[in-house]
Amino acid sequence: MKKLLTVLCGGFIALSLFVTTGNTVKAAEDCGCDVSPVFGAEKNKIVAELISSQAFKDAKFSLMYDGISWKGAKNIEVIVNHTHDNALMVGVPYYTQEGSLMMAVFINGVYMGLAPM
Repeated sequence: MKKLLTVLCGGFIALSLFVTTGNTVKAAEDCGCDVSPVFGAEKNKIVAELISSQAFKDAKFSLMYDGISWKGAKNIEVIVNHTHDNALMVGVPYYTQEGSLMMAVFINGVYMGLAPM
């Protein structure tokens, strides 16, 4: 009887930990933004324009001076934000000396900063 009571109480405690009402994890809240990724030839054109711009060259030089390296244009992400006058947001991956991935963000061709992935 004592073992049965222990198993029932343990099951109740386990269920109360994992089964709750409502959404307990609110990591991804809706920001109200209407965004869409850009692919194909349009993405290649945007990336080529960014890479040849002076803002990109200045940011690349500054980041390389700090020991952060760029591994090429293969993994660059391009997103259009439709709620803010179709702003083009381009994320360029960089790697720190420790090997962690950082994203350099450009909005409409202007360097906005470096953020961790």
